[in-house]
Amino acid sequence: METSLTRIRAPSGTGPAGVRLALRYDPRPAPGAGGVAALYDALLAHVVAAEASGVDLVWISERPFVPGAQIPAALPLCAALAVCTLRVRLGAGPLALPLYHPLRVAEDAATLDGLSGGRIELALGLGGAGQAFTGFGVPSRGRGDRLEEGIALMRAAWSGEPVSFDGRHHTVSDVSISPRPVQRPGPPLWVGATADAAVCRAARLGAGLLATKTAAIESFREERRALGLRGSPRIALEREAAAALTAGGRDELARLLEAAEEVEAFDLVISAELPLSPGWIEARQIDALLELRLRLAERAGC
Repeated sequence: METSLTRIRAPSGTGPAGVRLALRYDPRPAPGAGGVAALYDALLAHVVAAEASGVDLVWISERPFVPGAQIPAALPLCAALAVCTLRVRLGAGPLALPLYHPLRVAEDAATLDGLSGGRIELALGLGGAGQAFTGFGVPSRGRGDRLEEGIALMRAAWSGEPVSFDGRHHTVSDVSISPRPVQRPGPPLWVGATADAAVCRAARLGAGLLATKTAAIESFREERRALGLRGSPRIALEREAAAALTAGGRDELARLLEAAEEVEAFDLVISAELPLSPGWIEARQIDALLELRLRLAERAGC
């Protein structure tokens, strides 16, 4: 038991000079032999191997009620990863926060942060799949307000002080979360965004930005400048491995970092699933991406 606890509490890495390599797990093909249990076993084993190779962060996506998606809930898988990994940081989401009570998510995240020794990160979003809102019987109208209110309530709950909150969607009186997250003031929060309104929301809330388009990152930077905010939360751009490793892909990433007015914390997020294949990204590609990570840090002057 002592050895196990020592593993869980080992410090996590953040990658060289503010640049991290992340893998995102969002399996869609139907499970093969052994069913979903075998799929999850393979995912856990792949994350353990990725950690050993030097990957900094893994994201577990969730897609409740989406046909073909194999992970309806991210947090249970993150709990499993917390006890079979040592260093790699564990990201859950994007979670459609309007589907859930913010205090439930805040308590789950605090528990996972303790279990992992302070390695949890949370991505939150509006929830793009109408099936999830229909399935849970939650109205999709007003999702933006509920997301912002939910983030404010989560942050207040992680403060360690009793919280009374009277919002449009949530009302609580003199509640507190105990124990608090290991990370203070709480696990890093991200917002997954591509639409202009969502990008502006991420900037205004001081959350990290998960993007699939460079234009969203440029808008994020502009919005923060317009708000008079200095520095920047972490920025992430998602790419397929093959695209990132081309000459054009490398140049795109380098230009993106060089365009920053000051040193930024940047993540390159790579899909862990191979396109048109039931397999996972291979070790040789991970090694090439780790080399790219080092070169990006040098080009950005980190």
